[in-house]
Amino acid sequence: MTDLENQDESPRIGALSNDLGVSPRMLRYLEQQGVLRPERGPDPRGHRHYPPPELALGNAASAALRSGATIGALATIRRLAERRVAAALADGDPLLIFELLAVARSVELATRPVGPPGGPPRPPSHPPGRVEPHTRKPGHR
Repeated sequence: MTDLENQDESPRIGALSNDLGVSPRMLRYLEQQGVLRPERGPDPRGHRHYPPPELALGNAASAALRSGATIGALATIRRLAERRVAAALADGDPLLIFELLAVARSVELATRPVGPPGGPPRPPSHPPGRVEPHTRKPGHR
């Protein structure tokens, strides 16, 4: 089981960088640019810990960067989302708050690995957005 699958513990920067296939330096840069916001430990060194929402954002950011998105675009999207949430909370609009929570939950469920009941989660058969190659039926050319 990888640190990304174990959501009871928040992995530190080294474990997350291994799971995402990026360097710890890149994760620090994503934090500096406002794409990721890890929590800091209570000790004087303040080690970075990535709770489940940041793990999901780290996975999504990694995939978006591989597909050509820029760090600036990811940081802008995060800032806009945080402003929208802050505005919804300030207005106290229960319908807008519900909408934002429903969107977040829908994304979480759509990206969660599916596995057999009682067994470990199973990774998706192919990356999101990728179409399975066409397979020919026997006897067709």
